[in-house]
Amino acid sequence: MGIKRLDRYILESFIGPFAASFSTTLVILVIQFLSRYQEDILGKGFPSSVLIELFFYASASLVLLALPMGLLMAGLMTMGNLGERLEITALLTAGVPFIRILSPLLWSGCGSILLAAILSWYLIPQANIKLYTLLYDMEQAKPALALKPGFFNRWIDGYAIRIGRILGESHLRDILIYEYAPDGSIERTIVADSGISFIEKEWLFLRFVLYGGCQVETILKPQHSPAWSESCFDSLELRLDISGLGLRRSDEKLFAGHQYMLPIGALRKAVDSLRRTCRQTEEEIYAALKVSFPSPRQGTAEVPKGIQSTSFSYEAENLLRRDRSLAEYHAQRLRQLHETLWRYELEWWYKFAYPLATIVFLVLGATLGGVIRKGGLGMPLVVSTALFILFYILNAQGKKLAREGVLLPIIGAFLPLLVIIPVALYLLLLVTTEARWLYLDFWRKKIRQWRGSS
Repeated sequence: MGIKRLDRYILESFIGPFAASFSTTLVILVIQFLSRYQEDILGKGFPSSVLIELFFYASASLVLLALPMGLLMAGLMTMGNLGERLEITALLTAGVPFIRILSPLLWSGCGSILLAAILSWYLIPQANIKLYTLLYDMEQAKPALALKPGFFNRWIDGYAIRIGRILGESHLRDILIYEYAPDGSIERTIVADSGISFIEKEWLFLRFVLYGGCQVETILKPQHSPAWSESCFDSLELRLDISGLGLRRSDEKLFAGHQYMLPIGALRKAVDSLRRTCRQTEEEIYAALKVSFPSPRQGTAEVPKGIQSTSFSYEAENLLRRDRSLAEYHAQRLRQLHETLWRYELEWWYKFAYPLATIVFLVLGATLGGVIRKGGLGMPLVVSTALFILFYILNAQGKKLAREGVLLPIIGAFLPLLVIIPVALYLLLLVTTEARWLYLDFWRKKIRQWRGSS
């Protein structure tokens, strides 16, 4: 019964810091991600529902990156608080081994692996396809209709509108409108003293009713100079099509083939298909180059008699230039195929690297908290932030080098874990076994003994 109470107590101490650190990290990552698209989002008048939808999909897409940070900081704070209040010392004195104290967190880590695997393999690809489709639509959307006084508003195709003053919501003063022809020339100019404007939402028209003005139209006749026709009006009604403004939703199937949007089964098939394509392309290129560059055993053609050496050298130079261009084309084509294969393989290995990172960071945070034994927010925040920055940098560098072909995709995906796992294992051995050889003083004494004996 006491052991169950201990498990419940440790888990209750763990849940609060985890929820706080995970949510904070997720919000920071989402803001950092969306800041790269601020020019495509801000100033276009999107409704709040679209922005909430964007934030939700971005949060779902980045949850795997925030989960290790939340587990790291929560494990560090939980074990640090237990150590600072001497509860770990009391448990160890009562005969409870440290690995038993860690067991509730380790079981939580196993659950986090399962959750992260489900998210990574199935749910996050669906969130990615909705996120990037929405971002593409927001990028293609034109700014929302907002007539600013004193400026030429060019948001409506084929028109430039300048308003001197706006009185109230729809009354306008000093109106100047240029209507452009398809070739970019000014087809009609309208000047009015005043007017009103309103939007017909049912038909997506911007309607102007202008008062006290004139309009000048350009008349083009074949084989004649352009002529102008001027007329004045007491009132003029003008309707401008604004159906191109705002957000238009694209079909999600257009982006379904990207590596970020594929579930694990489809991603595996894509990787295998790309490998077969690369092998077939290599065989085709080898056959083509074998024809263009015959082997020395086939002999070299002799220069026919009567042909000058200069003309033959020009012909040989042209052949070499053609063969060089052909080789460069094949090399570039093969390079592009391999880069595509590397990107898909990298995403395949990330399907396993991110779930594994959750339990690694939990073990790292819990064991580090057992070593430091400092609670509160200050020390855990500093240590966990430094470790997460290291993870973020290594992750970015591994992705970059793997996409460039410098590292294998599996090495690029697991590069942060290859650095962090040895540290986590060392700390786990340190807090569970407390073997003398794990401490630096032990090796210092050994080195001194070896020097003294020699």
